[in-house]
Amino acid sequence: MRTKRPICSVSAIILTFVTVMSTATPAGAQDLARPGDVVSITPALPKTGFEPGATFQAAIVLDIMEGYHLNGHETTDPTLIPTQLKLPKESPVTWPYVRYPEDQVKPGETVPGLIDEQYHHRVIIRLVGRLPDDAVPGEIKLDMKVYYQTCNESLCLMPIDKPFEFVIPVVAPGTEVEATNEHIFGKPGG
Repeated sequence: MRTKRPICSVSAIILTFVTVMSTATPAGAQDLARPGDVVSITPALPKTGFEPGATFQAAIVLDIMEGYHLNGHETTDPTLIPTQLKLPKESPVTWPYVRYPEDQVKPGETVPGLIDEQYHHRVIIRLVGRLPDDAVPGEIKLDMKVYYQTCNESLCLMPIDKPFEFVIPVVAPGTEVEATNEHIFGKPGG
């Protein structure tokens, strides 16, 4: 007499495999954030407005989620993706000067957020911009991006371009403006 064996369908095997794979997470990937959520980007200006033709300071503040870091702009490891500010190709504003955190280090000093060619917590990319002489009072809106690779202690994620908008207020000559973001740029005249 033959014993009956349970019938196991191909569909049941596939369903079991999909269920197991969807609940399994690789080591180090538990609670892994999406690369776009790890960094918040905030553009900053030292004044509430600039006259046409003005040369001005600006900053891009990168706030990095705890437990993650970005590769620095100048990394000596060719396998790592460096962080890069991508300026608009066509823009009424010219950007003659961009300084990454590594460029801001003076002998004997450190820059907040820069640790061993990596960006942690908060780092500031500094720029100098120049408005055209014929800029019309109002707002100049620029679409910019920061290209970066997010890493934690065990792995690095795919690099991404994270877009953001930089709004530069243009005021008529002689318009009174106020200082802003003194925590980044310092006090005027100081």
